[in-house]
Amino acid sequence: MNGDVRIRLPAALEFGRMAEIAAEHAAIHQGFLPEHVADLNRAIRETVLLLLDPELPEGSMAFDYQSKAGIVAVEAQVNQQGSRPISPERTDRFESAAGPLVDSWKLDPDGHRLWLQKSVIAS
Repeated sequence: MNGDVRIRLPAALEFGRMAEIAAEHAAIHQGFLPEHVADLNRAIRETVLLLLDPELPEGSMAFDYQSKAGIVAVEAQVNQQGSRPISPERTDRFESAAGPLVDSWKLDPDGHRLWLQKSVIAS
């Protein structure tokens, strides 16, 4: 199954699970093994922690998922009025926690936007 999905959520940690569920379904439809689905879920959880400023209560999160040919690509963006660029410390934390779980990722710290990609790993 191939497809594109976009979800918009309130900018709050408790809504991050909805973003994980969408990634999970995309990965399952692309034939990911259960452990690789779990890796993608964890990477999405870390994405929310990276992009979201918990001190700013208002805003939205958008996740765009593209899935095809055994690949799931995600573009995530958080919009919160008054947000500051993402700090290098938070970026380092993401790199340590989620970097090994995906094939590639790229961050726009000023725009609070992250792109990541994970593909089916042959067993």
